[in-house]
Amino acid sequence: MYDVQERLQRVLVDIHAALAGVDGYLSAKEIRGLATLAAVPTTAGEVLEIGTFKGKSSIVLVKAAAIANPSGIVAVDPLPVPTAEMDRQHYGAKSAFDECMANLERAGVRDRVEFHRRYSGDLAKDWPSERRLRLLWIDGDHSYPGAKGDFDLFMPFVAAGGIVAMHDVLHEHGGPTRVFAEDILLSPRFGAFGFFGSVGWAQLAESADAVRPLWPAKLKAYQKLSRLVRHTAFGEQPAGLAKLQFKLARGLIPHGDLAARTILAAAELAA
Repeated sequence: MYDVQERLQRVLVDIHAALAGVDGYLSAKEIRGLATLAAVPTTAGEVLEIGTFKGKSSIVLVKAAAIANPSGIVAVDPLPVPTAEMDRQHYGAKSAFDECMANLERAGVRDRVEFHRRYSGDLAKDWPSERRLRLLWIDGDHSYPGAKGDFDLFMPFVAAGGIVAMHDVLHEHGGPTRVFAEDILLSPRFGAFGFFGSVGWAQLAESADAVRPLWPAKLKAYQKLSRLVRHTAFGEQPAGLAKLQFKLARGLIPHGDLAARTILAAAELAA
């Protein structure tokens, strides 16, 4: 256990150096947590990232996953050339694809990212059933239909014991929040779970019986998370008093650092 933790700490130093100047929306806590999920396999399989943007999370995943397997990750994002003002505000004035590839090249990981410049739904249609996933990182379309679609399309490929993680579960976007609450916390298929920063993660269990002891904890978490859903369920961002209520409800959900020993324990349970 200590060997993994020590190696992860060394890799995190390299990751933070590689991320200098790379745009993205991961906090320091989320970077550490995502690296932990990538570094500690809970089962055999690949790492798939949905939503790459400028390559920040790709760099984290590749460098951390190398602790267990140097072969790399798969990433999918259409990365359109910005045309409208809203697109330019989000992606920047030039092609996000070019900037993303340049960032991956500077970080020394370009050759370890199997990048698909297409929509996740199109990739799912061609995804071979034998390519099982040990980590599914969902950070694409944050609307409810978008987040739900990514979850539903790729869940069949997640191996038993694998991890599903979603960005912005504790954010005001709404889509990931509702999917995590309804499709993970209320599902008998997911066991161990938690939050770090705005990220929610959960482990696909080997059997429903293995999840049964966690039902009370999952229901308690669902009750807390549903207080966020009520403010964002219809795609509206909370404002005024509703925004204050949202922040107070979010504060009641533990979302501190993800400890490596937590994922190591999940790996042992799945063994």
